[in-house]
Amino acid sequence: MKLNPDLDLGILLFVGSTQFTSGVPVDESEQKQQLSFAYLHIVASAAGFVCQSPSVDDDSVDRTVVARGWIDEKAKLRSPKIDVQLKSIAREPLAEGEVSLAFRLGRKNYDELRHWAMVPRLLVVLLLPRDPREWVEQDHERLLSRYAAYYVSLAGKPAATQRAKVPVKIPRSNLFSVDNLRRLMVQASQNKRKLL
Repeated sequence: MKLNPDLDLGILLFVGSTQFTSGVPVDESEQKQQLSFAYLHIVASAAGFVCQSPSVDDDSVDRTVVARGWIDEKAKLRSPKIDVQLKSIAREPLAEGEVSLAFRLGRKNYDELRHWAMVPRLLVVLLLPRDPREWVEQDHERLLSRYAAYYVSLAGKPAATQRAKVPVKIPRSNLFSVDNLRRLMVQASQNKRKLL
């Protein structure tokens, strides 16, 4: 496939997995989704875990993060898993005094994530710059992705009164990082159904 070198970086994201039709890349919404998948895979890989994809996403699970074997001396479960629902939003990064990320989640996703499940579930929301050209920077020494993702478990939350979008607050401290994912996976190995 021959690409126009004048195209900006936002259009060149994920060229290997992007489906082109008549020379036009997928829309911005699909690019955001693919970036959220990439973010999850990078963090999970760096933590020593793998990501699996469900054959059908009809239960608010986009990916499952899987550990191998016994990962903690207090583990009750071998090879723990965490199911993840991924979302993204274009906005500014969390400001210095902002203690939580306010996100409006679709009612179907909220209901499916708030119920107790065999495998613990997380909502992970990736913040992206409004300008797609700022999503990724790359040179010979680094690959920089803006901004960051945050997680929350909705297990045990009350039924929503809203019909379409349910407001969800995700604490600033819940940065979806390598260290936090390892800690969450230890909780899953200890059979904790609500991950904190």
